[in-house]
Amino acid sequence: MTTLAEIAALLDAAQLNYGRTDGRIRTGFGTDVYEDADGDGCLHLVIGLQEDGELLRILAPMAYRLPPKAGARRLAAVQRTLNQINWESRVVQYEMDTEDGEIRLAIDFPIEDGKLTELQLTRMLRLMPNVADQCHVGLRLALDESIALPTEAALRRELEKFVKALPEGDSNPPPNDAT
Repeated sequence: MTTLAEIAALLDAAQLNYGRTDGRIRTGFGTDVYEDADGDGCLHLVIGLQEDGELLRILAPMAYRLPPKAGARRLAAVQRTLNQINWESRVVQYEMDTEDGEIRLAIDFPIEDGKLTELQLTRMLRLMPNVADQCHVGLRLALDESIALPTEAALRRELEKFVKALPEGDSNPPPNDAT
């Protein structure tokens, strides 16, 4: 079982700024690409414990919001994009509440009978803004223009069509001049 006091001690050891309120820990990280609804380059995180301290949950609540009356085309593009991001992600998952349009990033980390380490915690915390930066442009296209993020298979098919359309001889890679 892990406690918030133990998590706070790990954050202190890592010299990370945070605050404790309402049985949760709040922190944030600067981002290079991601912008919140106010245009700030910062991802706000909430750290909490569930299942009697056996599950660590890190959230970036309201990272995005799909307006309730966005329409079926936009909703489909956003859901396809979130599905593709989640397919490619190992740890961070995007969640969407279809009732209010909230889209958040989440990590659920089972602790069970083990001990959470500083390295594990800081890795998860630093992973969140990195994933937000990597996915921001694709998710904004879905939210703003109803353009879904293509799957890897779709990208591969487009590349194959492009290569087939090249004039004969242009499909060969350029020679390697590094000698």
